[in-house]
Amino acid sequence: MSSSKKIVPKKKSPVVKTLQWIGVSAVSILLIIYFLVVDTRGSQKTPTIGSVNGTPIYYTSTSPYGTAFRQIESYYQSLGIQINNEMYKYIEDLAFRRAVSTILLNEVARKNINVSDNFIVEAMKSEFIDTNGVYNEMAYESFIKNTTQAEKLRIEKDLRENILSQTLSSELFSTVKINSLDMQREYKKNLTRKDIEMVYIDAAAIVQSNEIAPADLEKYFTDNKTNFVQADVSWIMLESGGVADNLYKTLKDDITLFEKNALEKGINTNNYKLGYITRMQMPSEDFANTIFGDNKGEKILKPIYANGYYYVVLVNDIRMPEKYTDVDQDTLKREYLNANINTLLEAEKTKQAEVLKAAVANINNLQRLNGNGNIKYYKPANPFSYNQGRLNTADGTIIHDSSTESFYNHVFAMQTNTISDVLKFDNGVAVIKLISEEKPNMATLATLDAATRNAVKRELAAQRINNIQIEWENSHIEKARVRKHEIR
Repeated sequence: MSSSKKIVPKKKSPVVKTLQWIGVSAVSILLIIYFLVVDTRGSQKTPTIGSVNGTPIYYTSTSPYGTAFRQIESYYQSLGIQINNEMYKYIEDLAFRRAVSTILLNEVARKNINVSDNFIVEAMKSEFIDTNGVYNEMAYESFIKNTTQAEKLRIEKDLRENILSQTLSSELFSTVKINSLDMQREYKKNLTRKDIEMVYIDAAAIVQSNEIAPADLEKYFTDNKTNFVQADVSWIMLESGGVADNLYKTLKDDITLFEKNALEKGINTNNYKLGYITRMQMPSEDFANTIFGDNKGEKILKPIYANGYYYVVLVNDIRMPEKYTDVDQDTLKREYLNANINTLLEAEKTKQAEVLKAAVANINNLQRLNGNGNIKYYKPANPFSYNQGRLNTADGTIIHDSSTESFYNHVFAMQTNTISDVLKFDNGVAVIKLISEEKPNMATLATLDAATRNAVKRELAAQRINNIQIEWENSHIEKARVRKHEIR
């Protein structure tokens, strides 16, 4: 390990001075992960909700995803918004996006910032200081003793990247200044409130539910055949890494014992023979890489860790499927949609825009269109301000696409009692009617005391920083290989 006890960035930055505090906060999170997720028997429950550029996003209460989920949930609860199933799905999507952003920040930070090993050790030790300020060496040693090497490496990696992402986030997004003219403009924009009605067609949902022509699936399979290489596998799922290691040694000497041990020791004794499956059907990308990496088939593999379990895998054969029907059809359809979603969605939005245009023609009462085919009518529970976030109706129903920048730009450019043309958003098309608006009293701004003005400046700066971060995320997420598993 390095002898340095501080973070040494490759480029000088004033943010570095705050890293020690950040590091201690980060290790607090990671130690909670250890005590809540990893028990003393080595059992782990860390399934993934998806991945970005091959890096798993863990679905644990204190992971970047889990932390973001709790923060977002608490925020909406503080606003008195009803948290129903639809709202929870939205929160899951937001938390997943935030976790993706964290990983992307890590990728950039690793190229510019170095975190010393000794700093991480000292940060971890600082968590074992009691309420009297006394360091508990025995508790720390117990933690080290009862943690497997693999788990210590994982905690170290998570801690290092947690520090990296927070550091880079501070450098990228925390240098915005607000002058007096900015303050007036932002004050007016952010304190103006709008009340609307909207009819909407969810084109994304239509694309997902549409049948895919067999000819299209066959062509996609033929053009991407090598992506669907298959392995005929059987596996034994175990909770303990030690048990998995011992079982691997036994089976390596006598593979005929595989089925007996699968039935006696495996967690899932009813489904240990998987047959031919593609890499997309495997527990993780790393898992798939191990299966297909330099593997000619008929081989017992060393235990593979994925999604909180240890897998002892028997690879019976590797093959390239001959026909598209040889591939699990749900998997093939999902991959087809992932590869073509932008084209399919844009085509569906264009189609539904014409449907909505015809339906709205010469109709002033938008509510009459509710339930007319795929058209849904929405009205926010309350007037809302610019970039308030996703809106909901009085009964808690989420209003589609209402959190997008495009939505707010259109709404806040409208005049009262006007109806928009058909608007295209991320996932669908809409027509909006502006019912009323409430403008702030600009004279109030001049009467604010210094402390209040500074608080307003900080709030406006935070909003602008958030917009900058969203733009950064959008541009980088578009280029990344992001996969999300449905958990609901």
